Amino acid sequence: MDGNKIENNQSYQKLNNDLKGAESLHKVVKIFSFFGLKNKKLNDAFGELSDMREKLELISKSPDKFNNHFSKRGWIAHESMNFDFMLTSIELAEKNQIEIAELELIDYYTSEKMKWLIQSLRGTSEFNIRYNFFLLAYDDTIAGRYHSAVPLLLMMIDGAVNDIDKSKGFFAENTNLTAWDSIAAHSSGLTVLKEILNEGRQKTNNEEIDFPYRNGILHGRDLGFANKTVTAKCWSALFAIKDWAVAVKQGKKIPPKPEPKVTLSESLSQLKKTIIDYNEGQKRNKLVHKKVEEWKPRELIIGKDILSKGSSYEYEEFTPEQEAIRFAEYWTKNNFGKIANQIHNFSKQKKDPNSEAGKVRKILVDRKLIDYSIEKVVDCSPAISEITIKCKIESKEKIYEKSFTLRFIYGNENGEILIIGDKDGQWKFLDFLTQIEYLD
Repeated sequence: MDGNKIENNQSYQKLNNDLKGAESLHKVVKIFSFFGLKNKKLNDAFGELSDMREKLELISKSPDKFNNHFSKRGWIAHESMNFDFMLTSIELAEKNQIEIAELELIDYYTSEKMKWLIQSLRGTSEFNIRYNFFLLAYDDTIAGRYHSAVPLLLMMIDGAVNDIDKSKGFFAENTNLTAWDSIAAHSSGLTVLKEILNEGRQKTNNEEIDFPYRNGILHGRDLGFANKTVTAKCWSALFAIKDWAVAVKQGKKIPPKPEPKVTLSESLSQLKKTIIDYNEGQKRNKLVHKKVEEWKPRELIIGKDILSKGSSYEYEEFTPEQEAIRFAEYWTKNNFGKIANQIHNFSKQKKDPNSEAGKVRKILVDRKLIDYSIEKVVDCSPAISEITIKCKIESKEKIYEKSFTLRFIYGNENGEILIIGDKDGQWKFLDFLTQIEYLD
């Protein structure tokens, strides 16, 4: 059973093997040092190995610990879960305060703290198309309308999984909710959770329940479902399922072929590169941290600080407002390939440009952008900005005037997040085109 742990996921094991190699090499370096052959930079790099080992142990073992304590209570670890929050929950559980930990979980998943997780749902098309329903469920949750939020979330979960797994909903008996190298989709995660939530409920029950039993709630048997605990567990399950969906889209349903064994010289070469990359990463992280501490949101006045409408060349380079205007320009010219390249790709896999352009074309080709202007610019964080554009659209001989908010993320071609003010990056927006598709 020990082999079937999240800590044995390949990504963790690769890091572990890299560290073992580094630790072995460190012993060799120590011997060289004994004979007077010293290298300060190398010694400094190896000096951080114990810290790296400690962090890896913490990161890799925590999901298993969390599931051991909480999965039978309806909570599972998942990739997008706040890691500090996971650690706090584990600590409380290990100190025999699991009820307090669960209260913290319930409060978190029924509060505004989870709003960023809801926004992340837009990165997966099957969830994005249901995004308005998730917003309704969120509003119901914050307002305490649990009787409305719970069934809505259960229905949307089932529908989204159905779309992803091709006609098999989350609660279907033969739905495979595992994925290779995943936390949420580990066999100790969603599979266990589904078994609990899919429990048969044959009799009408008027007592308050603590689990979102799908059959009992949607078939009107469990009448005591409208409470904070059940609602929180619905949201937690939803975010874990989203992480499973991301793993599926990354091709992780089937494990890859084992990597060929490397020679000692190849291993040392890879290790050298790992150490160099780590040191460069540390320098980069310090610089980014400094920029983040110094960052302040811009307070732009439309019409004064920036034009409400103009050519993209009239806006400052490498700004989200310039990219928003480019989007409008591409739309007016039916340049669907350029628009497809503006959409943020959460997956690490490269997508076929022609296929992505075709998806954009399908939505926009019969919707002509007649006029547009920037209404609002909000810098949400050092790397995220929202630009609201007012659009005048002609579709099926009707004229529509609607405002759309484009949520931009700033990064470079290597997938690294950049800070506003950095050069040579590109602002890409989260896919919102379904809002244009359904104008009525």
